[in-house]
Amino acid sequence: MKISYWIDYNCPYCYLGISRLNKAIEKLKLDDVKIDTHSFELDPSAPKTCKSSTLDRFSKKYNMTEEDAQKEIDKITKWGVDDGLDMKYESCRFTNTRDAHRLSKLAIQSNNQEIINKFNNLLFEAYFSKNLELADKETLLEIAIEAGLDEKEVKEVLNTDKFNNEVELDERVALDTGIQGVPYFIFNNKYPIPGVLPSSEFVNVLKKIKFEEDFAKKINSKEQD
Repeated sequence: MKISYWIDYNCPYCYLGISRLNKAIEKLKLDDVKIDTHSFELDPSAPKTCKSSTLDRFSKKYNMTEEDAQKEIDKITKWGVDDGLDMKYESCRFTNTRDAHRLSKLAIQSNNQEIINKFNNLLFEAYFSKNLELADKETLLEIAIEAGLDEKEVKEVLNTDKFNNEVELDERVALDTGIQGVPYFIFNNKYPIPGVLPSSEFVNVLKKIKFEEDFAKKINSKEQD
């Protein structure tokens, strides 16, 4: 089974979506899932250091009063906490994520699903739980090494523009596909699901696809007999 998704690492809905998807995969004990991660920067022009609070940024972005923005932030935080995540959304330090996305391409290049998954999870935890700046190169270096990537290769990416074209290609494909927000999931290249689903619905989607795959294998087996 192949699951492609477009994400940004400072997007709370992406954190929720990926967490719920992973729980659904674990619940069904699927061990043949290939995750194909694609980049989608919510704000390519975001600064390299944090310039504003989540409350200020949220209220301006969605043209809300601070009171209404705070209610939305609290609601999103509660969703994360209810899902078992250490979500500290209000105190997140929003910065540019281009370098994080470039490093995600190095993780993908490893062709090691465990490293890919761990790198993604560590980035989300760094932003939402530890409230670290994802544009900080030392932070990214530590995360990448902890995920299992080679230190020399990580430094090469961080000190050059390596994988920049790959990130931009992901975003052009998203644009051509009609993807306007994240998370955005595509299952087995034919079932698109925009946004966050409850864990139970992710389970239902995975069951349906697994049934189709098993049925197709039976048909092929009969045709070969």
